[in-house]
Amino acid sequence: MHHVLRIALAVLALTFAAACPALAQDKAKAPAPQAAPAASEATPKKAEDTAARKTPVAVEHDDADPVGVRLAYQLKERLGRSSLMQPTNKDEKKIVVVLKTKEEFPGRPGVGSIYSVSWLFASREGSLRYFLASEAGIVDGVGVDQTAEALLGKTDKLASTYGYLF
Repeated sequence: MHHVLRIALAVLALTFAAACPALAQDKAKAPAPQAAPAASEATPKKAEDTAARKTPVAVEHDDADPVGVRLAYQLKERLGRSSLMQPTNKDEKKIVVVLKTKEEFPGRPGVGSIYSVSWLFASREGSLRYFLASEAGIVDGVGVDQTAEALLGKTDKLASTYGYLF
């Protein structure tokens, strides 16, 4: 178990290290923050922005462990029901959720999975994807729903943080 967790963390560290220069370039190109509008103006605009925002999100998962497949399915299912995000496979600006999973105990499939999630911004197919965030963890059959909810919540938070990219 420790060997698999070390491999997952090493992959996560390498992904982060490779994306840091791209992230630094992204921050350099980001527009300067503007002064906050008066409180009476902020509330209606914020409500309109939330109602109008429907961030395109793609989920990529190609592993075959049973718990990991259930996690990916729950994530896609909840994404389809979301009022703030929409699932997409189109060639457009989108957040790509890359989910990698492996069995926690190879001799006992279906007990649990180790997962690694990376959130990337893609402006179009074939172009360089920009790293936004990552997370790793362990999920069992009972916690799949809660983990999918947490991942979708973090996706929404990233969508609002990096909304200027859309």
